[in-house]
Amino acid sequence: MCLSKSNNLIKASSGPRLVAMPGSLARQRGATTIVAIIISIVLLGLGIALSNQISSNIRQQSIEYYGARAYLAAQSGMEVAISRLINGNNPACSAITQPVTISAANVQNCAITLSCEVETEVQEPEVAAGEIRVYALASQAQCSIGQLETSKRVLVEVRQEE
Repeated sequence: MCLSKSNNLIKASSGPRLVAMPGSLARQRGATTIVAIIISIVLLGLGIALSNQISSNIRQQSIEYYGARAYLAAQSGMEVAISRLINGNNPACSAITQPVTISAANVQNCAITLSCEVETEVQEPEVAAGEIRVYALASQAQCSIGQLETSKRVLVEVRQEE
């Protein structure tokens, strides 16, 4: 290595020098920025897909929850109809299908509708009196909250000897 002093400047010369390519550092920074943007876009896409999946799962669970409430309300309505039938001493269907009001917290926002059909001319040789009534009972409950509305229907056939 040779050092020479001239006008207070020091020059160092030693074999071959490494010369930086002009603009290569700027090119690397640009490539790094592009890679960072691509990674950000991919992560954003994954986040949106995950968000949509979670939202779909929450909606499905809400439908199942309110569907179960509607089923329980329809089941409660059916129990009321059967109770009216048994305690009514062979009532007409109009006595069975009177409006049902259940004030339990679990069936708020639910409307219960009962329907009844009776068939009186059923022939069964094994029945002692020879005559039975067949009641076809239906209980339908519609529950709604916000934009979500579910309904369930329960059907029962009751055979009663006269």
